[in-house]
Amino acid sequence: MSCGDRPVRMLSCGIFRDEYKLLPEDLRQAVDPLFLDSMLHIDPGKLDGILDGFLHEHGGNQVLLSFGDCCPHMLEPGAATCVARTEGVNCCEIYLGRERYDQLRKERAFFLMPEWAKRWEHVVRDELGLMDKQLARDFMTQSMRTAVYIDTGVLPVPEGELAAFSDYTGLQVSVETVGPEHFIVAMRAALQQLEYQVSSTQIREAKPEPDTEAEAEASTDADAGGSARG
Repeated sequence: MSCGDRPVRMLSCGIFRDEYKLLPEDLRQAVDPLFLDSMLHIDPGKLDGILDGFLHEHGGNQVLLSFGDCCPHMLEPGAATCVARTEGVNCCEIYLGRERYDQLRKERAFFLMPEWAKRWEHVVRDELGLMDKQLARDFMTQSMRTAVYIDTGVLPVPEGELAAFSDYTGLQVSVETVGPEHFIVAMRAALQQLEYQVSSTQIREAKPEPDTEAEAEASTDADAGGSARG
């Protein structure tokens, strides 16, 4: 199966909608993006269905998945022809880089990307089901030690929202300022994986099909010659 020409169709978590604008122009020009609601992270089964439908619709085209490992059948990077995924367990690791992400995870940090910080009440109350403030505090402080707002630079730090989040959950919030460098690396690596897949596909398709009829005749002639000598 041949991979279609660029621009690459990019299916992305909406968590990166604004951060996409920080990518270098060559990366933005290389992809045709479609952003999904980041709340699908809470419903991996639904995300799985959307992903399957998108890949079926765009079969034969180059597809870049700008996601972490967010649903049961999310592809491993390079696991399918014409499809590549940004490497990382989730959007926070993709943006922070593995080393810093692992450090903060060991500190039992709850992460807030800018897109989630704007709608933290919906995330905590509706998606996590923590409708009661005391219940939220008990649950969050038992499972987490702190909260980290990942300041990607696309929006001013939402001091009011973060203060309200802290009051509701009992978690102190620190601000981790980071640029798009790790996101850029992940995107470039995924595009390079697609380039490799395209080249491999073209090489395979360029190889001539074996002439089975000619090979059969040659084999028959060789057998006949051997019998005559015998």
